[in-house]
Amino acid sequence: MHFETLFTYLILTVIGLLPMMNPPAAASIFLGLSKGKDRQYMTKQSKTVGIYLFFALTITFLIGTSVLELFSISIPSLRLGGGMIIMVIGFNMLFPKPTTNECPNSQGSIALVPLTIPSLCGPGTMALIISLAAEIATDQQPVASLSIYSGVVMGFAIVSAIAAFTLSMAYPLLKLLGDSGINAFTRIMGFLLICMGVQFFTAGIAEVVQEIALIL
Repeated sequence: MHFETLFTYLILTVIGLLPMMNPPAAASIFLGLSKGKDRQYMTKQSKTVGIYLFFALTITFLIGTSVLELFSISIPSLRLGGGMIIMVIGFNMLFPKPTTNECPNSQGSIALVPLTIPSLCGPGTMALIISLAAEIATDQQPVASLSIYSGVVMGFAIVSAIAAFTLSMAYPLLKLLGDSGINAFTRIMGFLLICMGVQFFTAGIAEVVQEIALIL
């Protein structure tokens, strides 16, 4: 195993994924969705996100290309679908439903959707990982490939830990802002999420138009 290659790809994976994933943005979404929750709930969700994120990144890296090819899903389609999901989440945050008298802890887990997918592991992140996997697959040196794959997977573990830690910091901010602050913050983040979803959606449409133009 080439440890220099392993370390190089580990660093490149961390540096490349963190800006794309933007854990602070996911933490702000977590903050908006965790109104009325206690510290235990938020800590558990943060740890679960770290686990889900690692598996989501690894699975996308190992079999993402094959899955997309199996179902004939293109990257533009991935962007369109992710954009619609993000927009729906944003609308729910911007225009929340009337609260009920149910127990605050009765809400199901939000670790997988929307925190892991599509907030952290969204269309852009998936496209980046799938492109990396396709490039590595062309390497004809088995020893180098083993070092590369190991470095990338270790990088996934590191960014997952960073994301989980960032989300865990949402609880102190939740206590600091209070109910009124959280209400305002949630609506602001809902609006920003709608804008992000529209951006993903329009990017997907632009790519589809470009593909049609090339065919014609």
